[in-house]
Amino acid sequence: MKTLNFTAVDFETATTDRKICEVGLVVVRDGVIVDRFQSYVQPPGNKYDNMCMAKHHITPDITVNSPTFAELWPDIEKYFVNTTVIAHNKYFDEDALMKNLDYYGIATMGVQPFLCTCDYYKKTGLEALCYGFGMEYDPTKHHSALFDAECCAAFAIHMFNGDEPNWDIVNKFKGKSKKSVKANRDKAISGDLLVKDLSGADPNNPFYDRKVVITGTFTQDRKWLAKTLKSMGADIDSSITKKTNFVLKGETPGPEKMNKLEKLIHDGFNIKVIEQFDLNQILSGIWEPYCGDKIIVKDLDFTVAHFEKKHLSFKNDYNIIASKEMFVGEGLAGERKYFNTITGNLGSFDSPYLCEETQICVLSDSTIDKLYKGIKDDTILLIQDFYNNNKSIVFDFKFLTESDILDFCKRRCEKCGDQLTMGYYEMYMESAISNLEKSVTPEIQFKDGKNYVKINGKYVLKVEGGRTWCPSRQFRGDTYSIKEDRGRSDDE
Repeated sequence: MKTLNFTAVDFETATTDRKICEVGLVVVRDGVIVDRFQSYVQPPGNKYDNMCMAKHHITPDITVNSPTFAELWPDIEKYFVNTTVIAHNKYFDEDALMKNLDYYGIATMGVQPFLCTCDYYKKTGLEALCYGFGMEYDPTKHHSALFDAECCAAFAIHMFNGDEPNWDIVNKFKGKSKKSVKANRDKAISGDLLVKDLSGADPNNPFYDRKVVITGTFTQDRKWLAKTLKSMGADIDSSITKKTNFVLKGETPGPEKMNKLEKLIHDGFNIKVIEQFDLNQILSGIWEPYCGDKIIVKDLDFTVAHFEKKHLSFKNDYNIIASKEMFVGEGLAGERKYFNTITGNLGSFDSPYLCEETQICVLSDSTIDKLYKGIKDDTILLIQDFYNNNKSIVFDFKFLTESDILDFCKRRCEKCGDQLTMGYYEMYMESAISNLEKSVTPEIQFKDGKNYVKINGKYVLKVEGGRTWCPSRQFRGDTYSIKEDRGRSDDE
């Protein structure tokens, strides 16, 4: 046997933007497993997406007392740094690792690109490859991070030794061949199977009078599966929409359907995903875990991902708020009347109320700061509730921050000489400084008779813990020039 040294990894994630909730690691030295590691991980805010819970059955109550990824990283960093790391579908696991490192601001020094056993074995799924190598496969353990990592380690040892699985078994399991798999996947369910029939169906089963979409291949024949679901009272559809209740997701699901599913779940539509194991459970009569009250149509859980995905920028200093209906949230650093005058001079129509005509939501820096810490303030809750309680609207809000607009305003005024708007900008900044000074304790504010400090030639307010503050860059140590504009000396 060749000298094989690597770490096999598998992550399970709590959200569609891949916040990790479980990690499994298997260390191989000289071709032998010498160490195993498993830990649950508390995702930010201990928040989960329904689609992810349906896949691995990890729930918030399991991870409520688990370490966050940032807390766990010092213990697992050694498994990733300066070593070969292998995953079965590296595109998911490597992306999950990098997104969590980036989220917590952890440096990635020494983390190398992953190798992939899934790519090497012709994109064969974990279950089919287990059968192809004659390995034990337990469907109840699939999507358990340590089990999947152990399977990956075994695949990797085979890979480095040049071993091939029994492709006849693999192809039989997958549907005889890739071509037949695709044909089976894409074979449309049509005709009478798409006509709902509740007569004779047990109303207590999960699929009764629910809209169901089937995509991918299953161990059951698709037509037989569709007939069975229809007999259970399912309303089978050929495409995923906002009204879909269940998506039965098999091997090699349709990519267009998956993209639509991910977007709808991201937008808060409560669509449950049923995979092979769960389907087998339901067909065998185990219904209780999959039943519930009438499914809520929309249940958006607003996260940083929603903000980041729809966050606008003043690219090339183009005025993107001119003639736009804007909702301005709470928590601005300065006086709202000055902020509204600034945005009005820039051509927008501002409102303290959210409505269907709103095109851009302006979030205060304090709102964004809290959101990145997993805290939803009243502005975020208002947007979330407004969307969930209005069936007719889609989540198409665009976002700007308080800083975005202030920074653009200053650049624009300096460029075009708009003294009027610049005056309101300075009044807003003064009010922001005044508001902050009121919140700073006298001991800190007047320590050594100085409460301002100069950084890179700009004056900023000095606050607790040696931090500095600029009204348009809350607690980020950035620079601000009003005091310099006033002609204060370096010694002031």
